[in-house]
Amino acid sequence: MPLCDIRSSSFVILHLCVVVLGMAFGTGSAVAHRAVDAVMGPHTIQHEAVVAAATEMPTNSPASDACGMHTKAFQDCINSSGSDIGKCQFYMDMLAECRRNSALNA
Repeated sequence: MPLCDIRSSSFVILHLCVVVLGMAFGTGSAVAHRAVDAVMGPHTIQHEAVVAAATEMPTNSPASDACGMHTKAFQDCINSSGSDIGKCQFYMDMLAECRRNSALNA
């Protein structure tokens, strides 16, 4: 009687069988990738920076004039804080409030 027989095995054993089969599949896949890399050479990945047009605000919009000081303060904080983005939460809150007020007044 095989251990992973669906008709006679318990619920827990069936789940363990699924985990073991998944690990075996993952290991086989990794070995196959290594074999292909050995023959074809390693994968090379190139990252490209894409600037989204939606994030840029036009320079003549009322929101950029009204919130320009807050935007600059937030960007300066991000540039100087490095990996600790929590230091810039105050500036982000001020910028969000400015934009919200600008949208209400427009």
